[in-house]
Amino acid sequence: MSSFKRVKSGSIDVHPNETALIVNYEVEAIILGEAENPVLSDKKNCQKIIRLKSLNKNSDCAALAREVVTKCSLIHPSKVGDVEHLIYFLQSRKENAFTDGMLNVSATCGSESPHSASATQCNEKATFANLEQYVELLYEDLNDKVKGASLIMQLSRDNDNLEELARNEGVLSALARVLREDYKRSLDLSTTIVSIFHSFSQFSQFHPLILQYKIGSLSIGIVEFELQRYTQWKSELTFTRGRETVPASRLPVPKSARTGGQPGSADRRRSSTPSPGVNSSDRKRLSLIPAPKTAIATQRCPSTPDEESAHKKFNAMVTKQDRLLRVNFSLLLNIAENLKVEDKIRKRNVVAMLVQCLDRCTLPLLCVIAKFLTKLSIRVENKDEMANLNVIEKLPKLLQLNNFELENATLTLLFNLTFDVSLRDKMVKVGFLQKLASLLNDERHLSIILKILYHLSMDDRVKAMFTFTNCLQKLIKMLISYDPKCDDYLTLVALSMNVALNQRCAETMCDNGNLEHLKQRALAYQDSLLMKVLRNLSTHDTTKKYFLAFAEDLLQILPTCQNDDFLLESTGTLANLPLHEINIDELVRKHSTLEWLQSNLAADAVDYLIDLMNDKNLQIRRVCDACIDLIKEEDPEYEERVKAEKFQSHNAHWLAMVENKALETSLSSLSDYREAIPHYDLNQSLLLQTGSHVSLNNAEDIEIISNNTHSENGSRPLSRYDSEGDDISESLIIPRPKTVNNDDAVRNALRNLVIADDPGDTHHYFHIETPSTQVSMN
Repeated sequence: MSSFKRVKSGSIDVHPNETALIVNYEVEAIILGEAENPVLSDKKNCQKIIRLKSLNKNSDCAALAREVVTKCSLIHPSKVGDVEHLIYFLQSRKENAFTDGMLNVSATCGSESPHSASATQCNEKATFANLEQYVELLYEDLNDKVKGASLIMQLSRDNDNLEELARNEGVLSALARVLREDYKRSLDLSTTIVSIFHSFSQFSQFHPLILQYKIGSLSIGIVEFELQRYTQWKSELTFTRGRETVPASRLPVPKSARTGGQPGSADRRRSSTPSPGVNSSDRKRLSLIPAPKTAIATQRCPSTPDEESAHKKFNAMVTKQDRLLRVNFSLLLNIAENLKVEDKIRKRNVVAMLVQCLDRCTLPLLCVIAKFLTKLSIRVENKDEMANLNVIEKLPKLLQLNNFELENATLTLLFNLTFDVSLRDKMVKVGFLQKLASLLNDERHLSIILKILYHLSMDDRVKAMFTFTNCLQKLIKMLISYDPKCDDYLTLVALSMNVALNQRCAETMCDNGNLEHLKQRALAYQDSLLMKVLRNLSTHDTTKKYFLAFAEDLLQILPTCQNDDFLLESTGTLANLPLHEINIDELVRKHSTLEWLQSNLAADAVDYLIDLMNDKNLQIRRVCDACIDLIKEEDPEYEERVKAEKFQSHNAHWLAMVENKALETSLSSLSDYREAIPHYDLNQSLLLQTGSHVSLNNAEDIEIISNNTHSENGSRPLSRYDSEGDDISESLIIPRPKTVNNDDAVRNALRNLVIADDPGDTHHYFHIETPSTQVSMN
């Protein structure tokens, strides 16, 4: 017989308290028989601590990582990058000033395995050969159940064993039954069994198995029970503390001692007498003033051995409970990748449970909660529920725990929540703007922080608050040094554009020679996005003076630049500047700017302006009207096109309004929609044809008149639409009743619509005259 050992390397973590790395590995001892077949095997989980005594703020993390990998044979050379990342974390780990003081955080590492909670419950090593014996233990007393579940959990930790366990229906049925019946009796038993199913939940092919045994629903029930039990524990602990701190003079007096001449009674009567200078109302008011924080902290500290013992017991139970909550939330998060399952979990009020657990202090639990909330926050109903539960007020402490995984999950959650305007306001009130600005130095979080800051900068009120942080100087440095092909460059430029619209921010960004560097980079690369930042900076009266020195550089580059976007931003920047303060005439002649403008303002430009006459933006419409007026003065042939375009636009709006009014009144009075007024397309090209008797440049006034018997002059000629039009026939007109009302007037107007252009009216009003009403539209 012979034996040998096999070492399998595992994960690498940072030490929670010391400047050291923890290397996890597994040692397996195997005894071989005569035929070299394994007869007996034993596995043991071990850890190796590598203390980095020479690590300081000036250390080279990359070199130190290579040295660690070279000296430690348990770390594969391919993991040198991970080691460098962990060493960098240890180097930057320090006290965080986001809130005052440090939280009482559990020393558990953020990468702790879900199975470590009950790994010490049983020292025996599990093998598949004894699986039936482990199942039999599940039918014994509570301690045997914990032992049997712990041994089965050891088997589930090896992913190669999961398929074999999944085929064993007896094992899974027994585990589900014990969990359902005894989860209220033991935290260790619940954590162990849920950890077994958590191993299955890490793989999608086993999710139907978890749903088959209804572990998800049972997991939510366990969380509900544990949160209720936590509330009860806190109440009992508060009662114990209060009972210990009640002064003797406030304790109830037995009846035998309640005599008239009892000194204590006299003391009580004297104590109830108001002090000199303090009346009863003042005493009542002073009693409502809360005690200072120092006094509260003093009262909360254990003052007696019994209270200290109760406090230690409470902390120990909470630590176990946090492990159970973490593994339950992690299991639910894994199976929630199916949207139907996620919806079922949401309906069980899981959002409220997660937000409630944010008050905990265990890092692994907080990491799972932040990730779960991030996944749920994508849906609007979950986001609204988080807002109602004041989730923003609970998130700041997560960014002070110096844990990269937790910080990344929290920042991702904040980014999802920043799409809500009200939640952005809460973030600013809580103080996230200053905290996010301080985290810009960490390149690992740079991408997500820039996105959050961009959303915050969309509010004009928040733009001004950027001046109270060190964010603006960092943005300028990144704009100058970042590669335009970088993934975060667009977000960086968009954020800079937003804050540059604020005058105080623009002044800060232009200080210390930053504007010169930005200008040189923008001109060198002909970067239109960076030029847009400069254009926004130049919109303020206090910053325009800085740009006058760049006017010649911009005029010089215009004739030779081939980038249309860059030309647009450069021209816009020049338009913002007070060019009358410099010798602009000489510069224009020197660089042939007028010739360039004339060659680039081609005749297709007029068509573009005509199309923009009906733009939704009022300012664009005004600019287009002003430009078209100038064009008509220089080239009268465009006047007819402009008048035709305006006629079509006004006529379309008017017909839409008339049709909507007619349909509303008809549909409200008729039972059958088929009896409603038919759709008349009066916007015909007939009015604009050359052979038509209606001319837009005719100097005569053409009126819209009615030919019914109730009009003022019934002898006037009928409309062209009645005599020659093909689109409207008398058979389609609804017969006019004897009594003429508003609806009849509208219908008559539709039948006899003739549109005239009054040359004496500079605003081109179009009129419809009816017997009972007159409507005009500009």
